[in-house]
Amino acid sequence: MDFRRLLLATTVTTALTALIGVLTATAGAGLTCEARWPLCDGAVFGLFPANFMSFIEWFHRLIAMITGFLIIGSAYAAWRGGAQRRVKLATLVALLLTPLQIVFGAFTVLVQEFVFGYSILVLTLHFGLASVILGLLVAATVWAYGDVTTVTMSKVKQAGVGALLGFPVMVVLTPRLLFTFGEVVQFVYYGLGFAMFSALLVAALWGRELGLRAVPAAAGGASVLIIAQLIVARWAFGDEGQLAILGISFVAFVLTLGVVKQVHDRSQALEGAAAPAGD
Repeated sequence: MDFRRLLLATTVTTALTALIGVLTATAGAGLTCEARWPLCDGAVFGLFPANFMSFIEWFHRLIAMITGFLIIGSAYAAWRGGAQRRVKLATLVALLLTPLQIVFGAFTVLVQEFVFGYSILVLTLHFGLASVILGLLVAATVWAYGDVTTVTMSKVKQAGVGALLGFPVMVVLTPRLLFTFGEVVQFVYYGLGFAMFSALLVAALWGRELGLRAVPAAAGGASVLIIAQLIVARWAFGDEGQLAILGISFVAFVLTLGVVKQVHDRSQALEGAAAPAGD
């Protein structure tokens, strides 16, 4: 497989793994394998699930294992194939963080009665680290495609507008505001959140390539706020939690709007400067 396609598949699978992890927790399947890890509660000495709820947790572990191998393969291909230095470093850091992510995943099952418990702290660390790994892979993918993709103002603007359009949906789906925060709503909410995070990260990276000054900082800050919003949504209950989520979303929206405006203004300025030369 072409290295770029491998890296893209790894990035998408990493996001999918995080999404399945959210659904696993929502369905209450996180401890269904008799609180065993990495084994489950079914046939062949616990290698397989015993029922549907166990299957959810077992399937999450299976996808996570496949993702781990893809990350290993991407890092190996980057270093063996002579990729850009920044691509090599991004995949290497993602690879080095993966064992720690596996440990946090095990903690959600094995230490529920010990130091941390099946607690917000462990879930936050687990989800946060998954987001960092995803961000590194998004960056590596963007950079890997850099030599075949021409970065333009229009593309940066499209990435920003794409993220901007997601905010109304995120507000409507704010946990327990208008809808019950069940499996389907959470899948859409977190899936859209990851898409917006990726789009903003792409805008930040492309903005940096074009020397757009404030764009990388604003888009990067908005992407971090999106992840913060997704983390808070996992444990926020009641009016205070909803206000916190909406507040974070508003700040991220303003930053994203600023990104789109700056790129638009810069494009208009460049077109204006070029017009006399064409007359």
